[in-house]
Amino acid sequence: MADAEREVDDVLSGNVLSVQELNDRIASVVQDTPALNGVRCIGEVTDLHQNSTALYFTLTDGDAELPCMLWANRYQKMDADLEDGTEVILEGDIDYWTEGGKIDLKPWEVIVVGDGDQAAAVERLRSELEERGWFDDEQKQRPPAFPERVGVVTSLRGDARYDIQNAIHEQDPTVDILVKDATVQGSEAPTSIANGIHHLDRSEEVDSIIVGRGGGSDSNLQAFNTERVAEAIFTANTPVVTAIGHTDDRLIADQVADVTTITPTAAGEYIVNSREEFFAGEVKPLAQQLDAAYETFQQEHEHERELAEAVDEAAASEGLPPVYYKAAIAVLLLLLLAITGLWLGVI
Repeated sequence: MADAEREVDDVLSGNVLSVQELNDRIASVVQDTPALNGVRCIGEVTDLHQNSTALYFTLTDGDAELPCMLWANRYQKMDADLEDGTEVILEGDIDYWTEGGKIDLKPWEVIVVGDGDQAAAVERLRSELEERGWFDDEQKQRPPAFPERVGVVTSLRGDARYDIQNAIHEQDPTVDILVKDATVQGSEAPTSIANGIHHLDRSEEVDSIIVGRGGGSDSNLQAFNTERVAEAIFTANTPVVTAIGHTDDRLIADQVADVTTITPTAAGEYIVNSREEFFAGEVKPLAQQLDAAYETFQQEHEHERELAEAVDEAAASEGLPPVYYKAAIAVLLLLLLAITGLWLGVI
């Protein structure tokens, strides 16, 4: 027996738990710990979503997060209206979900404190930037159809980098990609992202910049709601495309960006239009318009020619040309002179 197999058998002969057994043990500890039952916690609601069974959201104080689950029938009996940004005090039990191996707070009481500080600060900044005109369509730049070099600001440790690279090179392997590593979450993220944008924007060889990450909770994405990142995007001379893995436009960075895409893959696909799609979407319609214009020109030219011929025919139908009349008069004069000569006996 190989050494590796003997080692495995030795370990299995000991006290090895299955995942289910370990999760059950954790759940027992959580349930039997008085300090985790009947707790009160204050924080701000983020990432709220619900179905017919329950509401799911995250409670955050800006530095830490706690998943929460509130049964829908219990929520309907509460005098509380929850939405993202609402500051609340929750009272309930800490629960451990053994199948998923996750911990959350299940509140039985919800006390609404008011609008959360974070949400209020984001809305103030959003209103201020809107007044400055940073969201206006007139400020948007159109990325080039066939970029030669694309700059990407994202974490080198995230999947977003590979999603963007693969999407670009599947359509055009010749495009050069320059990735600027950035911290995309936490207190250092705004400065890191902004510096990455500035760095790529200073490179004259970069045609477009993609700023992306693979999504996350509202707290994870707070860097993209800061004035520092918004200013870096707004002041960039290079067109900026955001791909922050979010499904709506609540992020300020998305509103300032020249183009917003839902996912990093979508950003890569957008930034590099395939030549076939460009031909079908841009060149082919122009060719069709040119053909139609030429056909119209031919029809008008033919119509003018037909009109000219009709005018000539109309003029000809009014009589013979003057030269014929002159010749006829000359013949008649000669006949008259001949008759007169005969009558006078001169001829």
